[in-house]
Amino acid sequence: MFWVELILVLAIIFLGVRKGGTFLAMAGGVGMLIMTFFFHVTPADPPVTVILIMIAVIVAAATMQACGGLDFLVRIAEKILRRNPRMITVLAPVVAYIFTFMCGTGHIIYSLLPVINEISIETGVRPERPISASIIASQQAITACPISAETVGILAFMAEATNYKTVNIFTLLVVCIPATLIGTVACALAVMKKGKELAEDPEFQARVASGQVQTLVKNENAAEVKTTKEAKISVAVFLVAMVGIVLLGAVSALVPTLSDGSKLPLTTVIEIFMLVAAAVTVLITKLDSNKVLDQPVFKTGMFAVVLAFGLCWLVNTFIADQSSFITDNMSVLTNEHPWIYIIAVFIVGAITTSQSSSTMIMVPIGIALGLPANIIVAGWIACSSNYFIPASGQCVAAIAFDTAGTTKIGKYVLNHSYMLPGLVCTVVSVVSAILIGAVVF
Repeated sequence: MFWVELILVLAIIFLGVRKGGTFLAMAGGVGMLIMTFFFHVTPADPPVTVILIMIAVIVAAATMQACGGLDFLVRIAEKILRRNPRMITVLAPVVAYIFTFMCGTGHIIYSLLPVINEISIETGVRPERPISASIIASQQAITACPISAETVGILAFMAEATNYKTVNIFTLLVVCIPATLIGTVACALAVMKKGKELAEDPEFQARVASGQVQTLVKNENAAEVKTTKEAKISVAVFLVAMVGIVLLGAVSALVPTLSDGSKLPLTTVIEIFMLVAAAVTVLITKLDSNKVLDQPVFKTGMFAVVLAFGLCWLVNTFIADQSSFITDNMSVLTNEHPWIYIIAVFIVGAITTSQSSSTMIMVPIGIALGLPANIIVAGWIACSSNYFIPASGQCVAAIAFDTAGTTKIGKYVLNHSYMLPGLVCTVVSVVSAILIGAVVF
């Protein structure tokens, strides 16, 4: 029965990916119908903890965006890049990483891409280099951000497991931040000399001659835009809440003891701090809280919530029903060859083009297999493989933003601009996480 259920789950995932959007989550409901009504499988509990944390984080991030906090951060990024234009190939990915780390979403890269493209052309740097590396960095940082949906997901799964008590938000970040930062720098260095220089690129020169690439002039009016007090307050409150969560994760003595003698779960701490951050921001800035619902961060974040409900519920039901088979037949293989699990996560991430989907599918499987914590975490970092098949929104958008025409998808699809920096970042980040995690966990 294991193989029948596995084929069903894979078929549902394939159907959801082909249809796209929130249908991937809806398809999970179809799988649950077949599992329960036809296979008579006892349904697992929906991932309530994961969903609640996601909602709290999304509300806090969307509140910051509604106050102009994300726009404020983008203006800071532009100033940093313009002060060091010759270093843009290395600096742009690092800035993209930091901003994703602070905001919990890789979608902030859309605001940075025009700036990166403009500065690159102004300084004669091939835009493909910083743009491709920045796309990879912005996605990799998601697995190091303490309040991203993906981090929330793996923490919730680990918290509910019995054999992974050493994994908490502090130890996870101690492993993931340096590992992914090392990978980010490595991918930037890997593209330093990639492709022809603009002065020698015939396609770019043809665009210039035909007038397709116009002389770029800095937007002085944009530089004069005054940052509102509300935007600064929203960023400050959000960052204080993030620091508070990490601090409580590092120092258990600061976590309150409840009436039954147990410690307040860190997952609950995250939910409380994020909702409080949103509430404090609204009270101080006098923001109309209804605007939160209209923010792009809220809409994209709620997609992850729906995904966690539909898809994760199906996967958890499958794992719970076949836990004995998985433990008896597959754990030996993956413990002897842990790279099999890591490659499997990479493949799922590439197919679904979603770190959220990969987290919901593969982390519970890693836990069910009883893999070491450092292998599960390193494998989870490999879920940022949505560049492999360049169909994600970020990959497509970057091609459009590159007015020099240097960022592209090749004739054979897989020979695209993101492949080299992506593979370098993934391999270096995963290896670094395995080594650091072996010490920390």
